[in-house]
Amino acid sequence: MPALLQTAPVSEFAVTVEGLTKRFGDRTVIDNVKLEVPRGCAFGYLGPNGAGKTTLIRTLLGHTSATSGTMTLLGLPVPDRRSEALARIGAIVDEPRFHGMLSGRENLRVLAAAREPEAHARIDPALERVGLDGRADDPVSKYSMGMRQRLGVAACLLGDPELMILDEPMNGLDPAGMLEFRNLLRSFVDEGRTVVLSSHLLDEVERTCDAVAIVDRGRVVVQGPIGSITAGAARKIEIGCSDPPSARRLVATDPALARAVVGDVTDGRFSFELPSGVEGEAFTGDINRRLVTAGIAVHHLELSRPSLEDRFLEITSTLGASS
Repeated sequence: MPALLQTAPVSEFAVTVEGLTKRFGDRTVIDNVKLEVPRGCAFGYLGPNGAGKTTLIRTLLGHTSATSGTMTLLGLPVPDRRSEALARIGAIVDEPRFHGMLSGRENLRVLAAAREPEAHARIDPALERVGLDGRADDPVSKYSMGMRQRLGVAACLLGDPELMILDEPMNGLDPAGMLEFRNLLRSFVDEGRTVVLSSHLLDEVERTCDAVAIVDRGRVVVQGPIGSITAGAARKIEIGCSDPPSARRLVATDPALARAVVGDVTDGRFSFELPSGVEGEAFTGDINRRLVTAGIAVHHLELSRPSLEDRFLEITSTLGASS
C-alpha cells in the first residue's frame, strides 16, 4: 500500500463525538455519548446486543442523522464535510454485501470504478493482503462468511484509508482465521492507520486493541486504554488445599476480607474476590503462610489477572442491577 498522506486539519483524535444522541421516535438508541478515539491505534467499541453500537457507526458515516450532538472524523466535522472525510475512510457496516454472481476481483473492480484512478492498482495487493488472492476469481456466492469479511476489508483498502471502521469483522472466522485477522489489523495500526472495531468477541478485542469504550443502553460508561480499564476489575484468588472447608473458614475470618464474598468449595477448591485497596501479591503470600501454619497443605494458590471480559461483565451487570 502507498504511504499515508497527512492532510489538514490535523487532530490527535481520529474520531471525536460530543453529546451525541440518536432517537427513533420515543426510543433513545444513543444517549449523550462522548467518545475520543486516538489516532494510530486499534480501538474496540464494545457492548451487549442492542446497546447501540451499529447505530453509532451508521451515524458517524452519515447513514442516519443524529438527533443532537457533534462529530468529527479525522479532524473534519461531519456531516458538514462528510464527503471529504469518507474519502479517507474504509468501513464495513453489518456484514459485507457483494454481488454473488461476480467474483471477488470483479466486485472490487466495480467498487474501484467509483473511486480515484489509483484504486484499480490497489485491487491485487488488497486481495493478497487479506489472503484471497487464490480465490479472487471465484464467485462470491461460493465464499464463506469469513471470506466475505476478508473481501470487505479488501474493499476498505481500495481507498488507502487513514481510518478503518469495522462492524463485527471477525464474525464467521475459525480460531486460525481469527489469529490471521488479528495480525492483519495490527499491521494496519503499525502503518499508522486507525482501526475502530465493534465486536462482542471480548477475548479477541483484548488481544487486538489498544483501547476500548464499553457502551450499555446507548451510553458510553467507560473508555480508555485496556490496561487502565481492566485495572478496575476485581481480582480473584483461587485456593486448592488438603482441607478446603477449614481453609475457607480461616480465610473468611480475615479482617481484610470483611467485604469479600468467599465462594463455596467445588472440586477441592474455592475462590474469593479481593476488596479494592487490598494488595493482591502481598495478601496471597500472607494467606499461604497462614494456611501452612494451620497445618493445611496448599497445592494451588492463584491470583487471577483481571480480563476485559471480567470488567465488561462487572460494568454491564452493575448497570442492569441498578436500572
